Amino acid sequence: MFKLWLKLELLLAFGSVFANACTITIPTDLPDPQPVIVIGEELFHPLNEVTEVQENDEITLHCAGNGNRVVALSQQTATLKCQGGKFYSQEKKKAYALKDLQCTRIPTSELLVTQNACAEGAGVFYEVGFQVNDVFLSVFTICYDSENEHALYSRSIVNGAAQNFKINDSTRRSFRADGMRFTTTATNNFYTNKNQRTRFEALFGTDQTYINSNSFLARGHLAPDADFVFSYEQLATYYYANCAPEWQVVNAGNWVRVENAVRKLASSFGSDLLTFTSTLDVLELPNPANKQLSEIYLDKTEIISAPKWYYKVVMHPNLPIDVVFVTLNNPFATVGKEVEFCNNICGKYGLDSSFYGDASRGYTFCCELNDFWSSIMNDETPYYELPEGWSYKN
Repeated sequence: MFKLWLKLELLLAFGSVFANACTITIPTDLPDPQPVIVIGEELFHPLNEVTEVQENDEITLHCAGNGNRVVALSQQTATLKCQGGKFYSQEKKKAYALKDLQCTRIPTSELLVTQNACAEGAGVFYEVGFQVNDVFLSVFTICYDSENEHALYSRSIVNGAAQNFKINDSTRRSFRADGMRFTTTATNNFYTNKNQRTRFEALFGTDQTYINSNSFLARGHLAPDADFVFSYEQLATYYYANCAPEWQVVNAGNWVRVENAVRKLASSFGSDLLTFTSTLDVLELPNPANKQLSEIYLDKTEIISAPKWYYKVVMHPNLPIDVVFVTLNNPFATVGKEVEFCNNICGKYGLDSSFYGDASRGYTFCCELNDFWSSIMNDETPYYELPEGWSYKN
């Protein structure tokens, strides 16, 4: 009897060892359009090109949005179990490769307005993500000041382990005005060339030269789409609450260089990098006729302001300091180091670019976070809410 039990235990042990785990290789194993993938009650956060799902473990696929379905299963939400190296549907009594489980279309995210205060009470948290089986799973977080209609910051994680394997999706989704007092249609209109010409002609006269077909204020992402791995995460960034008016030449100039530099940093570390992205002050431009300065707003009620500065806080355990990249949102200014309001440490830490000094593409410099914060807020401690496990460097 003892020998029989021993053989049975050995059989079970070896059966467990040689059980076929399911593998998810990104991007090759991903369906198109991808469903939201949930593993262990959290959004799938790959730590390498290949992720193993153990035998009998489950994944949940969710195609968010009205009428959206996992096509092969005719279900909006489906839970599948890893069996024999494939994902088995109990409802369909059939095993599937993940690549065959595409949605009707890219899942639609939600913006959840919470009652949780942030930035020492100056705003409330907006969570952007997906409702899956009665649980809201956040992709990134916005601290929003609804009274003044602008983001105090967007907080997001850049997955450095998966940057080299992320989906390169050229799809562009229209921005939505969820969480704002303006409708999406009205906010869309603020960004049209026609509206901006009208606004600038009212400020500077009909011969103004700031706005034309090549010079205009674009929708400048705070948490950018390209930071994220999956299509459904990337397109979840398209909310007006997550952007501010930014000159297109700056957006496509030094600001995108900052974003690329941050992703490169995350990739070099191979692990999660934390960012807080925001803006400062209201942009003022001179009237060429009399040099009088006017603040720039996209709307007549002067609520949607064009910021003077964009900035991005970057935090990672391997960085000796918490870094802030700062970009001037004024391509018309002829400026240099005199506009730097904190000690520029770009060169010291190998973060410099030969383009950063080009003001026509957005003059850019870097500072240590404590120096930056004390300079702009006259306070020692930043008001960002750090996720669990993160802390400021001294």
